[in-house]
Amino acid sequence: MARSHHINRLLHDQRGGTAIWFALCLPVLLGFAALAVDLARLNLIKVELQNAADAAALAGARLLTDPSGEKPYSWSVAEGMAKSVAKQNHANGALIQDANVSVDSGFWNIPGSSYNPSHTSTATGDVPAVHARVSLSGLKLYFAPILGISDSDVHADAIAVIAPPGGGTGMFPMAINSFMFNLFWDSTTNKPKLDPKTGRPYVIDISSVYSCNKTSGQWTSFADDANNVPAIRELLANGNPTNLKIGDNIWIQPGTKATLYSDVPTNIDVAIPVVNNVDTHSFQPIVAIAGFHIDSSTKHGNKSYIEGHFIDATIISSLNPGNSNGLPLGAYTPPLLVE
Repeated sequence: MARSHHINRLLHDQRGGTAIWFALCLPVLLGFAALAVDLARLNLIKVELQNAADAAALAGARLLTDPSGEKPYSWSVAEGMAKSVAKQNHANGALIQDANVSVDSGFWNIPGSSYNPSHTSTATGDVPAVHARVSLSGLKLYFAPILGISDSDVHADAIAVIAPPGGGTGMFPMAINSFMFNLFWDSTTNKPKLDPKTGRPYVIDISSVYSCNKTSGQWTSFADDANNVPAIRELLANGNPTNLKIGDNIWIQPGTKATLYSDVPTNIDVAIPVVNNVDTHSFQPIVAIAGFHIDSSTKHGNKSYIEGHFIDATIISSLNPGNSNGLPLGAYTPPLLVE
């Protein structure tokens, strides 16, 4: 009996020790609860804010080419759209408010991966950008106050750009020579030259002869040596099927192929490859990709031509940055997140 009584007393003493250990460990356990609950909640809010910032920056960058805004880039229109899109998102169970969003615009430098919130380009490789920040301040925490942390701030940033193309698919299967391009493009302002008679970009004819006796353009079957009408007709409908980048060679077709001019789409913006010369029966490297608006197409034997004009910054969905920075010649890629 004495032995049994001794054992019972030891068990009672251990229960008391367990209670003490539990009391000592409780703050640590609650600290882990703070990590499990509060940090998980903050991480969820961070994801929500990041989604809102990404959507805002992308939406804003898309409108950098909006014709209703400033030239060459619609900074205020883009910033307004970015802020509007951010406020359509939810975070922490509520719509994001105006006070939680800040937006600015400027230039992102591709080689240096740096952002300059100025509307004046200062370095080679600068492309127009929209920066969006979405934040929530003073978020009350549930368990972290036990560790002396009562609230927290969460924010997310995103930068989106549009860039001159370095390559892409869906280009228009007509190459133009750089000599002709330079006649009608102002490389100092990165805008089309204006006809003083109209105040608008010069209307030009592609696949004709100018007074300089230089052929302005010629059909291309891109990567293939395909000297036939069906091949070009397919490319008119779908563009180059595989990605081509600046520096790649494209085949310059012989002949005028007047029947093709009946298939040319009109009143659209297209990306058109620029080469140094349009000598037929030869492969020529792409030196740039330009934006061109097709006004009309005229079929008239060997005097057939496409009429149109070079354009200000316009997004063409089939383009991408490729392996080079490209040149600002009117055609731009869709918006891209860079940060």
